[in-house]
Amino acid sequence: METGAEKVVWDLSDLYATEELLKKDANEILEKSKEFHETYHDVEALFKNPQETLKALKKLEEIYSKMSRISQYVSLRFSADTSSEENKKLYAWAENVGNEVESNLLFIQIAFSKMNDDEFKRNIETLKDYKHFMESARKFRNHTLSEKEEQIIVYKNSTGSNAFVKFYTQLTSKYKFRMEIDGKTLTLNSSQLRSLRTHPDASVREKATSKLFKRYKKDALSIETAYNAVAKDYDFEAKLRNYPTPNSMRNLQNEVDDAVVDALVEVTTKNNSLVNRYYKLKAKLMKMKKLKLSDVYAPVGKTNKKFTWKEASIIVRQTFHSFHPTFGKIVDEFFDKNWIHAALKPSKSGGAFCSYADPKHHPYVLVNFTGEIRDVMTLGHELGHGVHGYLSRKQNILQYSTPLTMAETASTFAEMLLMDHFLETLPKKEIVPFVSSKIEDLFATMNRQNMFTRFERKAHEKISKEGASFEELSDIYEEELHLMFGDAVIYNPEFRWEWSSVPHFFHTPFYCYAYDFAQLMVLSLYQKYKEGMPNFKEKYIKLLESGGSDSPQNLLKPFGINLDDPNFWQGGFDFIRNTLLTKLEENI
Repeated sequence: METGAEKVVWDLSDLYATEELLKKDANEILEKSKEFHETYHDVEALFKNPQETLKALKKLEEIYSKMSRISQYVSLRFSADTSSEENKKLYAWAENVGNEVESNLLFIQIAFSKMNDDEFKRNIETLKDYKHFMESARKFRNHTLSEKEEQIIVYKNSTGSNAFVKFYTQLTSKYKFRMEIDGKTLTLNSSQLRSLRTHPDASVREKATSKLFKRYKKDALSIETAYNAVAKDYDFEAKLRNYPTPNSMRNLQNEVDDAVVDALVEVTTKNNSLVNRYYKLKAKLMKMKKLKLSDVYAPVGKTNKKFTWKEASIIVRQTFHSFHPTFGKIVDEFFDKNWIHAALKPSKSGGAFCSYADPKHHPYVLVNFTGEIRDVMTLGHELGHGVHGYLSRKQNILQYSTPLTMAETASTFAEMLLMDHFLETLPKKEIVPFVSSKIEDLFATMNRQNMFTRFERKAHEKISKEGASFEELSDIYEEELHLMFGDAVIYNPEFRWEWSSVPHFFHTPFYCYAYDFAQLMVLSLYQKYKEGMPNFKEKYIKLLESGGSDSPQNLLKPFGINLDDPNFWQGGFDFIRNTLLTKLEENI
């Protein structure tokens, strides 16, 4: 079925109209980064004069702004067509430029991390617009290496972990699959094949997932090698930087204590019992004795509505407008100004993302739209990111991006808004299928991402000690699958290889708990919104406008949220149990 998204591609000319301008900017910032190093390398003298420090930060902003713009442009081009030789070369060229610039600027990052209390007090009044940047940098004081060592890491990454991530992306984005559906033989990419997990025919679902994971298994040695390299590299760096555990390095970057993440993992694991309970209920709804793992996203009921791109855009626009006019106007720009890439392309990156790198420019969204209701929810999710990135443009580039723990806030909140829209507008016969789908999405965002986190912890530990084969990693993953689903499903053998198809494991180790963190936090925020918390919308907009200008703990104080309280994390699961599961049971 054609959805109307076939010609929906982004216009990147807002970033660069020509490669000539791109190269001109690159040469300019490379020279400016060298000048910056020569001018301000005496940081002891620099910090004695707050006005000079302010001038240096302004110049630093300009360099980072242009470098971010270059990196975003080449990354978006590469994502739209990973097989293009021109895009590959441009990506590699930009990476080299970025490494040179980063090498020249490392000294100032190190200086801010090493800034002592007296220097901080002397500068803080003049540099108040950069307060959180300075505070955050100083948290890395005990984990920052010398300038020469930091430079080595920057250059090493381009031929080390980054090269393996790029290799994995190029390798897997080329996968093609032939599937016979309804008497027709189709050639599908990974995203199209994954969408068949919701096909009404169980044999199609099973065949699709089997084909998908067997394809990854076929490249077992390559994927095993890439993952071992990435994981070992990450863990060695964490050790060099004196972190207690590899995931502690990510936690500090996310501005969250290890104890908070450990509590999150523990509470989520404990609530795997809800997953077990739901899938046993789903088997009854589908009149099956027991589901297979390939059935966990199967539609409940006979409805299998497809959405055109126009229908999806109308739903998403209306939902954002209904919440707040500001949200609606921002989302309108994404659709009207071609800031979205939705078309399915042979070598396009799979999945979905929102890219925003510089407050001087607007974000872009990539989705692979196949017309499923999940695609509508994904579109809303990524546009939630887009609104966040758009509103955060009030901040300077040094305090623009949020840590991963806050990065999923607006996206998951947008999904909740869309959930309410569908609950209010879908025919009664479609409520059970939709609520089931939403519960599954929540489990995918929370328990499944928690499963990923637990897998990563065990995988990294084994790899760092002795290395791990593809099958040994699959053993770890299979164990975590059983812990999540228990005896509620029959385990298709190919699912043990699923870990190899999760890009986050490669490009951002220990990222996945951020989804769980954000979803549980948003469930709390959303309950406060539905309960009529005074001035909620104004507080929420201010939260998104704050970007990365404060810690998650401080940003959430106006909402009465305390991340240190384990009962806070349990509250999200209580919402699923008491609201969504109840809603489902009432409509059976």
